[in-house]
Amino acid sequence: MRKIFYTVFLFLILQISTPAEVLKGGATYDEIPKGFFGVWHVASKMETSNNPKMFNILSVDIWNLSGYGNVLILENAMTGAKSSIQVQPQKSYDGKTLKFTRVKEEKQGKYKVVQKESPEFVLDGNIFRGFDTFIIEKYEDEKLISKDIVKYKVIGQKISGESKIE
Repeated sequence: MRKIFYTVFLFLILQISTPAEVLKGGATYDEIPKGFFGVWHVASKMETSNNPKMFNILSVDIWNLSGYGNVLILENAMTGAKSSIQVQPQKSYDGKTLKFTRVKEEKQGKYKVVQKESPEFVLDGNIFRGFDTFIIEKYEDEKLISKDIVKYKVIGQKISGESKIE
C-alpha cells in the first residue's frame, strides 16, 4: 500500500506503475505556469499523518514536468512512472503557483479505494516549495472503513529547463 503514495508529485510524487492516464482536477490559474516545466530534483518529507507507518517518511525523486495549456505531464525518472493531469482553469493566475486536486478511484477486490491528492507549490526562481496532502479512503459496500492522511513538505530544485516565469 505504500507504493500507492508515490504517485503524481512524489509520485505526484510518487509512483504510478500504470501507463499514462488523464486525471481531472481543479486549479487556481489559467494555464500551468511555464516556470515549472523542466527537470527537477524533488525531496519530500512527511509533516503529519494519522497513520505514519503506512507512508514513507522521506523520498527523493527526479521529475520531468512538461505540458501545454491545462495538461500537466509528470514523469518520474527514477521509477519510470508517467502521469498526465488535466487541470480545470480558474481566473486567478499569478504565474508562480501550481495548485490542483487529483482524485483516482480503483477497485481492489471487494473494496473501492479513493485516492485524493492536493499539491500546492510556489515557484521562486529555480526552486519550488510547498505541500502535498494525500487522503486514501477505503470503502466496502459504499461504507467508509478506513481513511489515511499524510501531508508532505516538498521542495524541488530545477536541474534543467526553462528558468524564467513567463
